[in-house]
Amino acid sequence: MLYCPKCSRLTRSEVCPSCEGSKRLREPSGDDPVLLLATRFVHASMIEPLLEEAKIPYSKIDQMGWGATLGFGTMLESYQFYVPYAAYPEALELVAGIFANDEEVMRGLGEAVGQ
Repeated sequence: MLYCPKCSRLTRSEVCPSCEGSKRLREPSGDDPVLLLATRFVHASMIEPLLEEAKIPYSKIDQMGWGATLGFGTMLESYQFYVPYAAYPEALELVAGIFANDEEVMRGLGEAVGQ
């Protein structure tokens, strides 16, 4: 896998599928923040305690959208989870194992690596 330092995504491609074909990809290092997935509030509220319990360091970025603008609060918002590259395999295994039958989460995990 290669790492895009511009958007913090891993990819199997020679160009970043997220950054309009950025070719500045490199091998990831252990402390590089890597996008694990982007997901809605309902899943984020379940994933966050799993990562905490497993002691996997992470950052959760709120992607405020039209839900907050229209006053619906956080229920319709999207969140991006980033983990250090060194913790990525463990975080991926944990989330994919728990949410194996959830198409939305599995799609989010795949999209994070350009699949």
